[in-house]
Amino acid sequence: MPIRRQHGMTTGDGSRIGIICRPDHHVFETVGRRLRRRGHEVTYFEPERELPRSAIEELSLLVCKKVRPASVRALRLAERAGIATWNGRLSTTILASRLVMLEALSAVGFRVPPVSFEPPEGQYVTKPLFSWDGDPEIGGTGGFYQPLLDTDGRDRKCYLVDDGRQLHAETVICSSKLSGEKRVLGHEPTPERDVDRMERLLSLADTQAVGVDIIEADGVRYAVDCNAAPSFREAGLESALTDSIHRAVPSPE
Repeated sequence: MPIRRQHGMTTGDGSRIGIICRPDHHVFETVGRRLRRRGHEVTYFEPERELPRSAIEELSLLVCKKVRPASVRALRLAERAGIATWNGRLSTTILASRLVMLEALSAVGFRVPPVSFEPPEGQYVTKPLFSWDGDPEIGGTGGFYQPLLDTDGRDRKCYLVDDGRQLHAETVICSSKLSGEKRVLGHEPTPERDVDRMERLLSLADTQAVGVDIIEADGVRYAVDCNAAPSFREAGLESALTDSIHRAVPSPE
């Protein structure tokens, strides 16, 4: 059975929102609570478990926060049943496949490190073909390889959320997971050129939110990862996410 936590409605038209995410998520627990205050009934579903069609058909909107094979299948079922989605099957499919994701980043103007299918000379990063198959690592074998660039050891987590009225951009600086556990180090403004590129990515992937990981090497910015369902950790985007999901709920007929 999926993990469920029902929120009683206080106002509104009784819309039911399902979120594929654990109920104690550090951002989406707050988002769910705020959606409840707006009159929605919110249910959380375990990302690793199959979501039955009967549960999907009860919903007004299905939100994908955690991308897993079961999540993609749930989104497909929702679309076939005529249920609205927030970050739907197209975006999760495009961005979960790392090679397709890198092509999408390049297509909207980001610079990406070169890809090879044999380990390159020197140090390199190994990446699984799909995001749910694990994190990148230094050395080893995997789906494909990219050179290990000489960076300052920091990842720039650039987030963009479309709330239906305006775009909200935030960049969180973290230590690189390649060198150990990720730690939040601070924030910085998101360059306008990156906002423009992410806005094009939203349109290309037909999605409402996206996260792009950017590194700097020798003064050059490289996009190395992208996620249709990022963590939004310490980005301060709870209000924007709440507005975005709220406005994605279809109006009652």
